[in-house]
Amino acid sequence: MFNLTLQQKGWLQAFIAILVFLGINQVMGRFASSVLEVHPIIYSCVAFNSCALVLILNGGRGSLAKETMRSIDTWLYGIVLMFSYIIGMLLFSYISATQGTLLQKVSVLLGLIASWIFFARKPDIFQVIGTAIITVGVIIVSIGVESENKGIIYLLALLYGIFQLVRIFTAELHRPHAKAAKSKNDPKAKSRVIGFVMFIVSTMFLLLTFMIALAQELQATPIKNLPTLSDFSHPGTIFAGFITGILIVAPSRLLEFSSTNIIKAENFTTVTALSFIATVFWENISAPFTGIDVTDISNLDLFAGGLITAGGLLIALTRKLAKKDITAEYLQIETQNFEHIDDTRNIIANSLEHFKHDIKKVSTALDIPTDIIKSIINDKNKNLSFKEYTLKKVSRNYRINIAQKDSLTGLLNRSGFLTKLRAAANEEDTLSLMYLDLNKFKPVNDTYGHKAGDFVLELIGKRLKELFPNKSLVTRLGGDEFCILLIGYDKKQAASKLDIVNNKIEEPISYQDNIISVGTSIGLASFPEDTNSLEDLLSLADKSMYIKKDER
Repeated sequence: MFNLTLQQKGWLQAFIAILVFLGINQVMGRFASSVLEVHPIIYSCVAFNSCALVLILNGGRGSLAKETMRSIDTWLYGIVLMFSYIIGMLLFSYISATQGTLLQKVSVLLGLIASWIFFARKPDIFQVIGTAIITVGVIIVSIGVESENKGIIYLLALLYGIFQLVRIFTAELHRPHAKAAKSKNDPKAKSRVIGFVMFIVSTMFLLLTFMIALAQELQATPIKNLPTLSDFSHPGTIFAGFITGILIVAPSRLLEFSSTNIIKAENFTTVTALSFIATVFWENISAPFTGIDVTDISNLDLFAGGLITAGGLLIALTRKLAKKDITAEYLQIETQNFEHIDDTRNIIANSLEHFKHDIKKVSTALDIPTDIIKSIINDKNKNLSFKEYTLKKVSRNYRINIAQKDSLTGLLNRSGFLTKLRAAANEEDTLSLMYLDLNKFKPVNDTYGHKAGDFVLELIGKRLKELFPNKSLVTRLGGDEFCILLIGYDKKQAASKLDIVNNKIEEPISYQDNIISVGTSIGLASFPEDTNSLEDLLSLADKSMYIKKDER
């Protein structure tokens, strides 16, 4: 198996999303509109609703569902996605999917400008040259469009590029998804979040479309291109939309959200320049089955497509070669607001102390580059501070990933656990709490040293997380005491897990050619079965644990 870095995974996801799913989606859009004669609005709604259905079923019940539904990011992304999809369908009804794909690459230029103006992401020389090549390709294919509807085609291509750009940046900045991406205890959180994103707006849009169709029935002469009730029963629309949503849109949205979160929106937009290759490939390979005419691609289109592809490859393949000064993106020289300077330095100092001066771990926890941390450490004049937006993001990451986490095991600490406990009680009617105290742990420190003891505690924490990856919270309260909160478990259900926990902890531990064995005493208390007070729940579980320990 290839051991890919996070950045490499992000780029790989982008390539799969564009070369496979976007290419197929472009061809499917043209086939649906020109051959099946579907209504683009209803087709899009069916595709998005079926996409939402499969993602929500895969994600199951869990956290972030309510937050996703309330987030303005969700509504903005959904609305933009819906309009971009419909505009794309309209564009492909005038020209081939290949030509439409080439014209849409104006979004690469728009993405570069937007990232520079709004996010202070200074482009490197390769990015500028690659974008210039792509822009020349777009101009060439625009000149080569032969249609009496040139004006409409240009407008639709520009609108699609704008909507696609806004959609990708919204995916990068989507706050519930950013939380889901960092949630190691809930691997299906991303599917759940994106499922609700797709479901909310597509359902609302479908209802609005149905109301428009009802209004059309009252018209003596229905307005052209607006949906009618008969469009809702069109077999091709329902079938094509359903299949597209499940097999194309769902994986495409997962890859898009994940990739933009890792490599940033403008880089993902750059990879879309390669969609020309994908569209040509899928359009030609599917032509015998779809009946789509692929002979209308001129040599000029092929030349323009080659330029656009070359520009995209130049940017994608040179991202690691360019030496970027990213300091300006995160930091500013502050001469007046000394509180910002103190906050910046305190966050970095406390984070380094938390992780025993491991800069890479601090970088991961705060989600900032290691070079930024080094710049703050080496700031002898003490005039560097995080920019306002960065300070908010870093402060939040510090609170969640450091202030509420145990430095040794990475589990929740007591403060973080109590906060999550109250949040869980607001969402679930039943909770059960296991309170664990390790047996025979002191001899480990006495015999093998404190490094061995730390190794054992880390391993125990990892084993507990593996036992309960979902619907649970695992914490190290301190010393050799752990807690497991089972969300949605009554006392009987929780009691059935006690032997499993005991057996997992008692598994032999290998440390430097030594076999170490520890056990545990476990106390159990349930809410509201044993107490209606969250304050008493931990105390009752603690007392129950000491009873078990005394019985030994």
